[in-house]
Amino acid sequence: METLLKDLKNAKIRKHVVTSIEYDCKTEENEEEIFEMVHALITEHTNDFAKITYDIEPDNKVKVEVIENK
Repeated sequence: METLLKDLKNAKIRKHVVTSIEYDCKTEENEEEIFEMVHALITEHTNDFAKITYDIEPDNKVKVEVIENK
């Protein structure tokens, strides 16, 4: 499976790579840590991304989705 994903990412066609991560934050400090990481991505690598979303969901879940320009 890893080889297939690598081959797809290396295709010489313009693409957007979407990464979605769901964090199980037990505390507000965990939520803040994730927020700070997302903020750093936005401020330091603005041109690398088409879209970044940060959602706080029920049950202390934080979902981050990043769409990279490739």
